Amino acid sequence: MAYYPDLSLYTYYSPLGESLTTLNVGWLDRVHVYPQGEMSDVFTERLWSFCHKPVLKTRGVYGCDFCPKANRFDIQRRGDEELLLGTAQLRVFGQGDTVYAAPDLIYHYVVAHRYCPPAEFIQAVLTGPLPGSSEYQERARAHDWWDEAQRWWKILEEQR
Repeated sequence: MAYYPDLSLYTYYSPLGESLTTLNVGWLDRVHVYPQGEMSDVFTERLWSFCHKPVLKTRGVYGCDFCPKANRFDIQRRGDEELLLGTAQLRVFGQGDTVYAAPDLIYHYVVAHRYCPPAEFIQAVLTGPLPGSSEYQERARAHDWWDEAQRWWKILEEQR
């Protein structure tokens, strides 16, 4: 996984047509210092709900740079639920056309490493639509995040 500064323009999968208002959050690595603090249970609970509906799933697993090698691949537990993180991205809708792009490991970074995301991202998680809601689905339709394979094939065909 690559490092991107918080609130920088998202370019990780730019051929897939992300909007010019899609911003990076939580793309951390051990080389760069990141803000730390305590997050509320309400925030972590809502962030967890985004982990259940990721986008741009990969075939591989990215391990946490901050954990010892033996524990790098993170099966995160919350209550009686567990998810393997490090395999996808999350999208959180902010004000207006703003969309935040984060690796699903952001949940682990918040809980295990005290990562404190930017205030506007925290606000979007707390007040924005949750994945699975009709509002979230309506806004997500414009992006085709779940149909990335077909879009890649289209891009490849156009390049022939």
